[in-house]
Amino acid sequence: MIAHLKFWMELAYFASGIVIAVAAVYGLKQIRLVKTDIRIRNERAAKESAIGFGRQYLRSYVGLQGVFSSACKNEGLDSYSGPIGNFTAESILLNARTRTGGEKRYALASWLPAMNELEAIAAAFTSGVADEGLGFKIIGRSFCRSVEYNYDLIALSRHETAQGYWTNIVQLYRMWSPRLEELELRQAKDDLESRLSVAASRTTKIPPIGTV
Repeated sequence: MIAHLKFWMELAYFASGIVIAVAAVYGLKQIRLVKTDIRIRNERAAKESAIGFGRQYLRSYVGLQGVFSSACKNEGLDSYSGPIGNFTAESILLNARTRTGGEKRYALASWLPAMNELEAIAAAFTSGVADEGLGFKIIGRSFCRSVEYNYDLIALSRHETAQGYWTNIVQLYRMWSPRLEELELRQAKDDLESRLSVAASRTTKIPPIGTV
C-alpha cells in the first residue's frame, strides 16, 4: 500500500513539474507579448505625437514666423545670413554687421511668439515625447532653415552658458542639421555618380592603325 502510494506521489510530483514548466513558458510568452504590445503602443503614440507637432509647426509656427517676416520687411530688415556659430551672444556681438541687423530685428516684438512656439515644438522631439525621426522627415529641412534664418535672435538671447534660452531649439538643430547635411551630400554623390556613368557611356576612342 505504501509502495503504491509512493508511486502515485512521485507521479504527481513529476506531473506537477511539467505543469509548472508549461505555466512558466506560457507566462514568459505572455510577458513578451505584453512588452511587445506596450512597445508598439508607445511607438504609435510617439509617431502620432510627431505628426501632431509637425502639424502644429506647419499651422501655428509658420504663421507666427510669417507675421515676424512681414514686420521685418516693413522695416527693411533682412533675415540673418551670417555664419552659424555656437549659439552664444558673443558669436553675434563680435561681428558689427550681424550685430546691427540682429539688434534691430531683436527690437521687434513679433519674433518672440514665433520663437516660443518653436521652442515648445522642439521640446517635444528632444524629450522623446514625439518621434524625432519621423519629425525630421516632416519638418527637418524647414526647421533647420528657420533656425538659421533666426540665428541672430536665438544667439542674442543666450548670454547664460547653463540652461540658456531656446535650449531645445539649439539641441534639436544640432541633431538634425548634420543629418540633413549628410543626406544632401549623399544625394550630391549619387547625382555625380549618375553623371559620371552617363559620361562614361558616351566616351569613344579611336584605335591605333593596324589594331582591331
